[in-house]
Amino acid sequence: MFKYIALLALGVLATKVQAAKSFEVSVVSKDKKPVSDIVVYLTPKFVLPEGFAKNSTANETIDQQGKKFAPYVSVVQKGQSLHFNNKDDITHHIYSIGGENRFEFKLKSGETKHTQLMDGSEEIAMGCNIHDWMSGFVLVVDTPFYGKTNDAGIISFTLPQDGQYDVTIWHPQLDVDGNKKTYSVDTAKLGASPIYQVALDKPMLPIPEQKNQEEFDFLEEY
Repeated sequence: MFKYIALLALGVLATKVQAAKSFEVSVVSKDKKPVSDIVVYLTPKFVLPEGFAKNSTANETIDQQGKKFAPYVSVVQKGQSLHFNNKDDITHHIYSIGGENRFEFKLKSGETKHTQLMDGSEEIAMGCNIHDWMSGFVLVVDTPFYGKTNDAGIISFTLPQDGQYDVTIWHPQLDVDGNKKTYSVDTAKLGASPIYQVALDKPMLPIPEQKNQEEFDFLEEY
């Protein structure tokens, strides 16, 4: 009896492993060159199996270094946290612009600030009250399948199963309404090693210059 139960459990486990599906999204420019640092997230059109609802990735860390946000674009799942790490030898006064996940705090040199949980799915614009040229963005998504494209313009996912997914790409410099585009994809129709390619219709907008336009700094003792 116990042997039968053990074999049954192994069979269920094997079925779950076999059901897991590798899936890649490739983002290229109009002239077919890879586009890196594009946020890609997948929204399944079905109820997720147990164990897939939460992304195991650690909470996101955003450095302030060289009077810039690094990275310029971050993405976290709803319910996760942001950590801000000041690597500069000056104070920063970080703030977000409106929204459900609003925050504001000062960070002295070497300090790390843990913000509140990101409770709402939204786009967050950030700045610094001392260095007003600093800008950065965070996207909070309500799905465990998310990330950013690498230097080859590709991001890989492990999905619980084949099926219908909404594939959304987002970036603050994406020149479309809402800075995002969504595509409906049936992974079962993409073959054994599925990759879905998104070609941008327009060039990306330039990222604002992340440095002081003056020859001096100010309020460094703030």
